[in-house]
Amino acid sequence: MSAEDKGPPLRTETLRSELREALRSEQGPQTIRELSQTLRASERDLLAHLEHLARSLSHGSERLTVEPARCLSCGFDFEDRTRFTKPGRCPACKSTRIALPRFAISSR
Repeated sequence: MSAEDKGPPLRTETLRSELREALRSEQGPQTIRELSQTLRASERDLLAHLEHLARSLSHGSERLTVEPARCLSCGFDFEDRTRFTKPGRCPACKSTRIALPRFAISSR
């Protein structure tokens, strides 16, 4: 095994541009976990890129759409939440079974 075979694969595009293309895909909205697996990047890195992408898209003809996190026990929707991370627990029933928010890019 040579030294060239070690390490992560080299990127041909920036992570942010790959994230933008993944969010435009025909697969529909995706969770941060699905994006992390697809792009082979950490969830923490992708969350920072998502925040920047949301700001930069607001100046153009596209926007970042977010399907809010939802409690799997009682169905509570976290519609007013502005952070992209998963909530710790449901304010209604205190359950920690929370479905991750889903992200996509759509036209205005």
